[in-house]
Amino acid sequence: MKLPPLHALMCFESAARHLSMKQAAAELCVTPSAVSQQITKLEETVNIRLFIRSPRQLELTTEGRIYLRAIRPAFSQIAEATQRLMDEGKPNKITVSCTSGFAIQWLLPRLAAFEKDNPGVEVQISTTNRKVDLLAEGIDFAVRHGPGVYPGLESQCLLNDRLRPVCSPRLLAAGENLLTPLDITRYTLLHDEHRMDWGLWFRAVGINDAETHKGPVFVDSNGVIEAALAGKGMALVRRSLVREELEQGTLVNPLQVEVASPIAYYLVYDESAVLQRMSRRFRDWLIAAAAADKNEYPA
Repeated sequence: MKLPPLHALMCFESAARHLSMKQAAAELCVTPSAVSQQITKLEETVNIRLFIRSPRQLELTTEGRIYLRAIRPAFSQIAEATQRLMDEGKPNKITVSCTSGFAIQWLLPRLAAFEKDNPGVEVQISTTNRKVDLLAEGIDFAVRHGPGVYPGLESQCLLNDRLRPVCSPRLLAAGENLLTPLDITRYTLLHDEHRMDWGLWFRAVGINDAETHKGPVFVDSNGVIEAALAGKGMALVRRSLVREELEQGTLVNPLQVEVASPIAYYLVYDESAVLQRMSRRFRDWLIAAAAADKNEYPA
């Protein structure tokens, strides 16, 4: 793979972004003539005209516009990685993107332990169901619920304990005892936006004709769990996400029947995120905390 002259590439990117040789020169601390010479060198290297030059304005050719769009992510990635490297030793801030459900049910109850051992560290949690662009949005880490394959990113499994039904004890008080998985169908089933888990659970226990599509749908697991706490139906969740509720008795497991899920919670990050020592420490702490859950509630 042949790379073009990097200085010429920098001059092209700056001039193309500003559509001005003069502004590019000021940004790069060189003369406009030097910028022009470097761009000419780049055009000769690729044998394609990248700019339309006129006395009053500078325009990109079609090839120039396409080339700029293609190389800008690389420049952004270099700038982000450099900033992270330069931030070592400065006040520590770590940004984490995850769903509100994961933040409330798992991360926040454990985060105080990390902050106690690492005073002065600011952990910013951005809650969203959207798959964020880590580098473009300045996010250090993301927790994603999925299959674990994220090209170009590091991915480490955090939670993959089994799915089990839970509900409020008040819901059971008004009904009959649950003896078999089929008895679950007498209750309202609570779903997250994917609507897949109940079908998976019933098929795994040998029931293929259960009506699993009925019941209210929530944006994420947080809504499902809140509805279960309110006695509105049966939730299907990982034990690690409702540990406190089960210990306190506000949720109960009506059947000791649990199944494995094909998806799990993964910690995802660009490897440049761990250039900072504190970011590496946070990653290691998060993985260790998840491992403690796995030992307590094995998959």
